[in-house]
Amino acid sequence: MPLTVRDLDAADHEWADRLISRHQGSRMVARLGELIDPLTLPGIVAELDGRPVALTTCSETQSGFELLTLHSEVQGQGAGTLLLETALQVAASSGCTRLWLVTTNDNLAALRFYLHRGMRVASVHADAVARDRELKPGIAATNPENGIPIRDLVELELRTEEGEELTSRSFPLVDDLDALPEEAAIDFLRTIFEGGPRFLSRLAAARPFETDEGLIGAAHELGRTLDPDAQIELLDAHPRIGADPATVSDLSGAEQGYGEAGAPDADPEAWIAEELETLNDAYERIFGFRFVIFVAGRPRSEILSILERALRDYKEPELRRGVDEIVYIAADRLAKLRGAA
Repeated sequence: MPLTVRDLDAADHEWADRLISRHQGSRMVARLGELIDPLTLPGIVAELDGRPVALTTCSETQSGFELLTLHSEVQGQGAGTLLLETALQVAASSGCTRLWLVTTNDNLAALRFYLHRGMRVASVHADAVARDRELKPGIAATNPENGIPIRDLVELELRTEEGEELTSRSFPLVDDLDALPEEAAIDFLRTIFEGGPRFLSRLAAARPFETDEGLIGAAHELGRTLDPDAQIELLDAHPRIGADPATVSDLSGAEQGYGEAGAPDADPEAWIAEELETLNDAYERIFGFRFVIFVAGRPRSEILSILERALRDYKEPELRRGVDEIVYIAADRLAKLRGAA
């Protein structure tokens, strides 16, 4: 059976209490200086095979149609997306100009979920959690999973005049990236740069980018001015050319031409993989960092000859070339993510 939605009713309250408490420590919600019992509000329940699996509680406020909570028992089934879309339709039919919610700066999964579904950053309430913690002392100081201090409230919105359907975005708009707290900005930037904590931290600090071109330009300038240790950290965050498909990101796998069966789409001969491994070993032994190149659709046999020539170069130009290649890769990824939206 497909997912269905219905109104929350009194018979759901025991289940809803367990669901909300499991996700946020207790049923009560403290946000923007208010302590609210979500089960005193209307709600929408998503059912799968006749069983409730997800819930959002919501209400009309002076600021628009607010989602106070949105939680699901199942992942990858589309229950959260269905609830968000249903709430947007309810908001529009109620005459509200915006659907909105707040989440904390440490909740990277929630920020990815909402921004990927077209929500925009309306504002960031810096240090707002301190006031909410007075109302609900159980709010932790730090997220135990990612170590991020729980500090700010990020207010997200969807404008109902833009329609009643969600917009899919593979990467946040630059305006939103510029507005996000640093931890969330770094999380999204990692998508196109793979890693390098010092590089990502300094790049996030270089905001506002204002445009995609501004983002890539800032990355290029920063990469050239990083100290060598931070440059090496950035290079080593990238997977090897020819790495095990199971160890690379989806974007890297696509760039390297891995097919559904896990083998490269081009040049499947085993000797190429063996030669790449040998040359990568030699490169890392000679230079002390990973060989990175913007593949740009070239077959791996062509990469072999480039890697062989690189082995005859000097460390400093190779380090600079590798960092530049990372920025070229990021620019290509960003363009493709924009096109996939």
